[in-house]
Amino acid sequence: MAKGERARMKYVAWLWRGTKDVRVNIVIRILAGIGRVACGLLMIWLSKRFIDETIRTGTQDDILQMILFLVLTVVGTIVLRLLYYYMTAAATVKKTNALRLFYFGTLFRRKLFDGHELHSGDVSSRLSKDIETVSTSIIDTIPQMAVTGIQLVGAFLLMRWFDARLAWALLLLTPVLVVVGKLISRRLRNMTLEIREGESRIQMQVQEGVEYNAVLRSLESENWVLERLGLKQNKLEGDVLRRTRFTAVARFAIGSAFGLGYLLAFIWGGLGLREGTITFGVMTSFLQLVGQIQHPILTLLGMVPQLVHSTASIDRLDELEKGADETPGESRAEMLLESPLEMRGRLGLRLDNVSFGYKGGDREVVCGFSHDFKPGSKNAIMGETGKGKTTLFRLLLGFIKPDFGRIELYTERENVAVSEATRSNFVYVPQGNTLMNGSVRYNLQLAKPDATDEEMHRALQIACAEFVLDLPNGLDCEIGERGHGLSEGQAQRIAIARGLLRPGRILLFDEISSSLDEATEAELYRRLFEAFPEKTMLFVTHRTAVCEMCDETVRL
Repeated sequence: MAKGERARMKYVAWLWRGTKDVRVNIVIRILAGIGRVACGLLMIWLSKRFIDETIRTGTQDDILQMILFLVLTVVGTIVLRLLYYYMTAAATVKKTNALRLFYFGTLFRRKLFDGHELHSGDVSSRLSKDIETVSTSIIDTIPQMAVTGIQLVGAFLLMRWFDARLAWALLLLTPVLVVVGKLISRRLRNMTLEIREGESRIQMQVQEGVEYNAVLRSLESENWVLERLGLKQNKLEGDVLRRTRFTAVARFAIGSAFGLGYLLAFIWGGLGLREGTITFGVMTSFLQLVGQIQHPILTLLGMVPQLVHSTASIDRLDELEKGADETPGESRAEMLLESPLEMRGRLGLRLDNVSFGYKGGDREVVCGFSHDFKPGSKNAIMGETGKGKTTLFRLLLGFIKPDFGRIELYTERENVAVSEATRSNFVYVPQGNTLMNGSVRYNLQLAKPDATDEEMHRALQIACAEFVLDLPNGLDCEIGERGHGLSEGQAQRIAIARGLLRPGRILLFDEISSSLDEATEAELYRRLFEAFPEKTMLFVTHRTAVCEMCDETVRL
């Protein structure tokens, strides 16, 4: 099978899978569309009868009856069109939400720190514009193509019944247009992919500009950043206009062909009227049927670019799945994380000759490290920047695997190798401000969705974050993105309280007191040690005061 054929089959299979939960909706809408087409063709036939027979020879009752039929046909068309519209809107929302939920979920299954990380702005673009594009193709474009194809066949057969020669003459344009459409689609796909990448680059810069607004102002680089964004937007504008010009030229050529077809039907009908071979009713039907034949062809060709755009979006969405773990024998939709392995009793942590280096790096970040963190011990980890302190925590959490050596959890009864499944045994509080937009309660519930107010109050007390209770609405006080409205120290203490709601028996703290004054720092550690004497704790720190409070200091 040729490479191009394999690619087409891949897209067909992807789109077919995408219809899984909306197939009944699609079938009903196709049937409604067929009913609408039938009403349209019936309208043409009734119009011919009305002009050629009813008006000329029918009685008053015949005329009223024919008018009633015409009205019912129009009403039926309107009702079916509204049904189609409503069901399309409902299915579009359902499919868009389902795709966004699925691909957002893949982000939590992607391998971390493997050199294939995607920019958050690019991911945001894929989860919005690309999902919108493929949803439109699945829910609207494909069913509409089916209905339009049936409309074309029905109109051709009715035209053939009126005049076979004219019907075949109009249809002879189709093969030429199909070939032209195929050539257009290849070029359009490349243009669309380039436009999507340009949109992602713009989204990246806008998102970074919002996130690092204060930094950019302090650097006085606002104008330079705006200039760069302007250049990217100018390039995107040029790409969009280039694709628009190409599409406009193609549509002009196709529209010219259709215009000649309509003119052919008009002249043909006029000559037929002059020679007496057709009636006025047949002439009216000719002109209506030309539109019923040409419009579907034009519509189908107009839908080709939409499907082409969706293939580029499918490739970009598939890229989100590339780094996701997949359980053998299961479909992508059934990908699952390993079952959590929660150990009981006092936990220790042992590393034996562990080495690790990031892909693309020029050295090992962790080199031959061995240590035994005893159950219940309190340990300070120190080292220069770049010596692997944060990397050590990533290894313990199973985000990355060591290149050499072994890491294991142990109790008096068992030893278990550290993996993604053992993550439930750890509590991790990262460095810096990691709060999210929402209430304080929501941020705490990220660690334990069913936490009670009493549990939250206790965690806040241990973390020296009782100030939360004095905020407007207390736990339900709304805070902005990254803790906007709070000081760095306040945000850091809420993040600590969030971590303490986790049930893990090994606590990993990365510079948790970097924004605290000495008195608050000392009180924080006192409360931690007093509340959890049986838990093993590892503190990444640069402060000697923290080392003095711990049982042991490990240097990397």
